[in-house]
Amino acid sequence: MKKRFQKPLYNFVPCNGCTLCCQGDAIRLTEDDKPEDYITEPHPYIDDARMLAHKDNGDCIYLGDTGCTIHDRAPLLCRSADCRSIALKYDFNTVMQLHQMKRIDIRVWDKGNDLLNEIREKRKYDI
Repeated sequence: MKKRFQKPLYNFVPCNGCTLCCQGDAIRLTEDDKPEDYITEPHPYIDDARMLAHKDNGDCIYLGDTGCTIHDRAPLLCRSADCRSIALKYDFNTVMQLHQMKRIDIRVWDKGNDLLNEIREKRKYDI
């Protein structure tokens, strides 16, 4: 018998090897992060903020061949990143504007929508 009230399926981020949010993103360090623990650079959109540095190709400096090389000590915004929240927050026209401004990678928004659709499909059959 299924539980009547279940925890939301989106508490766990099913990255499954996806690293789109590690490519060209501006992950700002928060006041809970220690900048001295990371290789950083100035944030392009937030005055006096630091973000994780990038390789020449735009990938996060800590993105390796098999994923994040600092996953166990990644900054707060990396640990809480969820492409589904971006898909829920922005409609297509808004995300396209942000993509053209190089503020959001449209592929991250697309991936979030794909995962949300998987959840919706699963919930159809879990009732």
